[in-house]
Amino acid sequence: MKRRILAILIVLAVIPASLMATPFLQIGPLVSYNRTVVDMQDEEDWDINNFSFGADVRLNPIKYLSIDIPATIGFGSDWAVSIAAIPTVNANIPIGNIVDIALGLGTQFDFQYTGSESDQWTMNGLPIENAGDAFQHSKLVYRAGVTLNLSFLSVGINALVPGHAGFGDGDLGGVFNPMWESTRFSVVALFNLF
Repeated sequence: MKRRILAILIVLAVIPASLMATPFLQIGPLVSYNRTVVDMQDEEDWDINNFSFGADVRLNPIKYLSIDIPATIGFGSDWAVSIAAIPTVNANIPIGNIVDIALGLGTQFDFQYTGSESDQWTMNGLPIENAGDAFQHSKLVYRAGVTLNLSFLSVGINALVPGHAGFGDGDLGGVFNPMWESTRFSVVALFNLF
């Protein structure tokens, strides 16, 4: 009887510990290449203007689930600003304690300030006042990532693949059909906070 109770207590202690083995909060710098995989064949596209820089915030409420929020910022002429965020919910597949493979879904939000031309913010190409329509026409984004966990630091590479159609375009098959030729890549270094 005592062995059975001891076994139950060990199982009850091991399950929560294994679910929380990954850090709860990770944050760090992100570099994203703005050309698609089709464009990568052209060597002239490998200049600094084709990269975006930003930050990535990752929450890991349990070992097998993560919420990833990468955001980049870019600047243009006449004080133009572009901010892109691609939040995704991911299923994590840990391999040992050092490698995590993540597969997830999300959507992209592109905020742009046109600068002195019209002095206006847009979201996904529509005026910010029409945020509901802008969200309705945003596309589903698939995410695949591999992260190498090194004590207090994690380093990862991510691939993002948009769907063919937006949510409100009336093409349900197009929403879930990935545009492989539009795959984009990013690299991130995450500090494991707690």
